[in-house]
Amino acid sequence: MEKILVVGAGAIGGITGAFIADKGYDVTLFDVDEKHVDKINKDGLFIDGIRGKKRIKVKAVKRIKGKYDVVFIAVKSQYTKDALKRVLPHLNKDGIVVSLQNSINEEVIASKVGIENTIGCVIGWSATNVKAGHLKFTSEGEFIIGKLNGKMDEKVEKVRDLLQNVAPVKVTNNIMGYLWAKLLINSAIASIGAIANANLGGIVRKKKSLVALAMVADELVRVAEKVGIELEKFEGLDPSFFKIDSYDDFKRVLAILKIAGKRHAGLRSTILQDLEKGRKTEIDYLNGYVEKKAKEEGIETRLNKEIIKIIKEMEAGKRKPGYENIEDVLKLVNIPQKWLNFKEKELEPALFNLPEKLKFEAAANMAGVFLMGSVAAFSKAFERITSSIIGKLFIRKSEWEISNIVLSKFLENAGENIAKMIKEGYDLKEGANEMAKAMLLFFNNANMENSVKARKGIIEIEARNCIFLNGSEKINIKEKIDFPVCKHLFNGFKKVFKADYEIKDAMCKNGKSCVFEIK
Repeated sequence: MEKILVVGAGAIGGITGAFIADKGYDVTLFDVDEKHVDKINKDGLFIDGIRGKKRIKVKAVKRIKGKYDVVFIAVKSQYTKDALKRVLPHLNKDGIVVSLQNSINEEVIASKVGIENTIGCVIGWSATNVKAGHLKFTSEGEFIIGKLNGKMDEKVEKVRDLLQNVAPVKVTNNIMGYLWAKLLINSAIASIGAIANANLGGIVRKKKSLVALAMVADELVRVAEKVGIELEKFEGLDPSFFKIDSYDDFKRVLAILKIAGKRHAGLRSTILQDLEKGRKTEIDYLNGYVEKKAKEEGIETRLNKEIIKIIKEMEAGKRKPGYENIEDVLKLVNIPQKWLNFKEKELEPALFNLPEKLKFEAAANMAGVFLMGSVAAFSKAFERITSSIIGKLFIRKSEWEISNIVLSKFLENAGENIAKMIKEGYDLKEGANEMAKAMLLFFNNANMENSVKARKGIIEIEARNCIFLNGSEKINIKEKIDFPVCKHLFNGFKKVFKADYEIKDAMCKNGKSCVFEIK
């Protein structure tokens, strides 16, 4: 049987290890808190909270011995390197190390055990320490796991199977997108909570701290995007919704934070808790991690820098947590006074102000759904004809065959009209080069990712994220439509630009891309 070690038997590590042990796995908990270890060995680990009460027998140690196949690191970020020093001599060859921590420690772990043996993890559930031998499960959620290189293999599956004994597990090929999303949310809430000496409910109830939270979230999200991170949704929050480019965006972000504040009013900053206990905080591994990445890319972060400075002063005893500290953050906020004078009644409807990028995406997707929905409606109309005796004798085509013919003619005519408008509007000439420009314009306006190459007199365009395919998937008619649909559209372009094209590769139904050769 595989041997499992959990380093850090606090709330997250202790509950994770105990629930896995309860299913019969060989689990050892390691912790430096001797009273906690002794209590676990004597009476078992007592866990209560939202899942009821449970006492689980699990081995706990004050010193690591033997060899282990899977190691879960569940210590504060500042102790990661120390934990790895303790673990490495006891890790079997090709043993797996999983981070169950705040911040992004996977890079440090991978530098010691290799990227193939490192698995990142984002935790959506929460727990707290009560006392020695007693932990409390406070909210449900899932694990999200994956390798930094996006690789799916038996090691990821092994960790998934272990963690499923604790909570639902989602496997991703973009774990950094999830890690960053959680990091940004934690960094904004934990830092402002510490500065203002307030829980989340208290932050969003007061105008100035609410604005400070919104502006910090905006700055942190921009850093992630500039660093090249593809942010994922976490706990129902889409980080892209926190970008502020206009007053509408500003109101939307405030509205989202107000709702989050009401739902999780009692959420208390981990940084503030550490300050209250006189302990060193994780600021260097939350906001500090973002700051380090920003510096590497030459990105200015005025608010984040100020926040780190204030919290460092609190750690040193030179400043106390309190609402007055918010002023030092707001003095760096460069927004119109009108924004700061927002009215509470403006916020609720502002929740539906989509960011510009998402408005664009939504419009493109709706166009695809509308067209495919029209085709589906045609098929219903044709069904009565094709299923009749006259239809069976003389038409001899199914309703979908006819619908696809109608779709091809409609798109060819539409393509011809679109091409004429582009040709006139952009003063384009005839020929392959000009047709390629027109096609790229169409793809960009349809929110379809694309890339272009030129070789030996041929222009090659690859298009992805097809709006027609997305539309057909949303209304469940993908298998009924003849893909690639856009070939009909470009038959219309072909007439206008007097150029020819071929579809070199069409993976519409699987890879969702098409490669066009214009010549």
